[in-house]
Amino acid sequence: MTSEKRGRPRRSSTRALEEAAAELFLEQGYSHTTVDDIASRAGVSRATFFNYFHNKSDVLWVDVDRALVYLSQSVMEASHLGRALELLAHDVAPQAVPLIASQFEAMEADLDLRGDGGQRVIQLAAIVAQAGVSPRDVWMVTGALVSAALEWSGAGVSRAALGNYLGEHLERIRSVVDAGSAASLF
Repeated sequence: MTSEKRGRPRRSSTRALEEAAAELFLEQGYSHTTVDDIASRAGVSRATFFNYFHNKSDVLWVDVDRALVYLSQSVMEASHLGRALELLAHDVAPQAVPLIASQFEAMEADLDLRGDGGQRVIQLAAIVAQAGVSPRDVWMVTGALVSAALEWSGAGVSRAALGNYLGEHLERIRSVVDAGSAASLF
């Protein structure tokens, strides 16, 4: 008896749902697009959508969520935040801006999505703390990382590599973080 997996490979289903959602959000706006619309466009069932995403807004954050998972895993393996950030920045192409950052206005996304961003910032702060950054410096470092990501995503088609922005923003706080935090970052 073989144990074959049925259905699409997970990666292709996720990508199909992302693409379908992006098309629909751009065509009819975020608030006028339903999960059923996305599933139908992607050629999957509503239940399949929920196998990959908790809610409709998660589709917009998929690249951010991937980056957070990658960063968390890198910190656990390398236990050095600076090195984990270098690895992440190396793997992110300059044009790979998350939908939430690049298409927010075009998709007529509502302000409720900003709460989703707050949850992810809190998750990033937990990763920063896990990496050994001093508790008093966690939010300063997290703020520098968020600021770098926002500047990078807003820089337009001529944007430099993400690593350039991360390095610049972290360098700005180098002199104010404590020695333990600096050791984790530089």
